[in-house]
Parts: sequence; C-alpha cells; structure tokens
Amino acid sequence: MKNEDMIKQLKELGLNKLKEKYTLLERPINETYKNLNINGLKFDLNHYEIVGVGNLSIMGCNSPFFQMFTFVVTFYYKDIPMFSSDFILKGNKHDVINEIYSLVTNKEDKLYKQYLEILKENMASCKLADNPVKPSWCDEWRPTFVNKSGTDADDEAIIKLFEKNMDTLIELEQKSDYIEDINKRVAKYDITKEYVDKLVDNGGVSTDMFKAVIGVESTKKFYHTFVFGNECFKPSY
Repeated sequence: MKNEDMIKQLKELGLNKLKEKYTLLERPINETYKNLNINGLKFDLNHYEIVGVGNLSIMGCNSPFFQMFTFVVTFYYKDIPMFSSDFILKGNKHDVINEIYSLVTNKEDKLYKQYLEILKENMASCKLADNPVKPSWCDEWRPTFVNKSGTDADDEAIIKLFEKNMDTLIELEQKSDYIEDINKRVAKYDITKEYVDKLVDNGGVSTDMFKAVIGVESTKKFYHTFVFGNECFKPSY
C-alpha cells in the first residue's frame, strides 16, 4: 500500500480500538503548536482525553522524503505502563518502534507482571530485522520494546504488532482497578512527570530535534501538556 495509506490505517486502527471501549474527547491544540514546524517539517497534531483512562497524543508528518506517525497512550487512573509507538516510512524502508515504559507504582503487581510477559511475547513475535540500538538512560524505564526495520511487504506484520499491543493494553486496563488512594494517584503522577522531565533533560533523537528548534523549556511544556498530558491529569487533593 502507499505510505500515506499505511499511516492512515494505523491512525484509524488505534483510534477505533480505543473508541470500542472508551469515550474520546478531542482537546484543542494550543495556538503555539498548531503550526508546529521543525526544520521545515510540518507536524499535524491530535490530542484526546480518553475518559477515565488518560492521555492520547498523535503526531504525523508527511514530507516529500518520508512519512512519520507517533501514537502515545499515557494512563493516569490505573497502574498501567505507558505505550509509545513510532512509525517512520522512507520510501520502501519501513521502521517500527513500539515501547512500553513502566510508569507504575508497583512493578511487582501480579496482573502487571502477567501482562508485561504478554507484551514481551508480542514484541518477540515481530520477526523484522533489528535496528542497531545503543544503551540508553531510559533502559531502566523500558522493560520491553522493538525497534525494527522492514519494507512495504512487511506492512501487515507492522500493523499486527501495533494491534496486538493495543489489544493487550486495553485488556489490562479493563481488568485493572482504579487507583482510589490519593497518595498512590499522586505517586503515579509523579513517576510519569519524573520520566518526562528526564526524557527532556537526557534527550533522544526526536527530543533533541525539538529542543534545538523550540528550546528546552518549550519542549518540556509541549511534552507535559500535549505528548504525555501531565498538566491535564494532575490528581485532585
């Protein structure tokens, strides 16, 4: 399929999976980011509250040279890890990055550990070629991930991986209890905020690009308000 059609299918799949179980409320994009342009690349942004669940941010970029799509789900009301997924299509080279980040208060929880093993199995089921990955500051936060490369002949496998991970996380969310204790809610929020702050401070390919163009503080605000939604989900005391 065409690269643009691949991106469209991934976006529709992710949104429809969530809409089957939850109400999505689209949030307005801050005027500062409506026409976000990084090194000549225009980013299209969509921001949603998944009611009773957390934050969904979607970023897309369609240039003459490549297409990029990012889909990030951050959970706030239950002790569930964050899911970040990136898809970079450069002609016939199709890269997929799916990452689980353990932004949870109890890594020894039985249900969490059970579903983490399923997520690891999902990742292992993707048989595309591994991209070289160096040790990173985020490895302690990231219990499982894939960073793989294929061609347009592998689009079905790439889509299937994304679908499996979405299904697994939704199933975990449905089986998990709400965090009733305010101290635990605050702890969950603080863990997420700590991760986002460290992401901006330590950087990464995309983060460094944003920092270079819009500055460190603007990047931090963009991440806290849009990408991960920390500022939208502060616990009530």
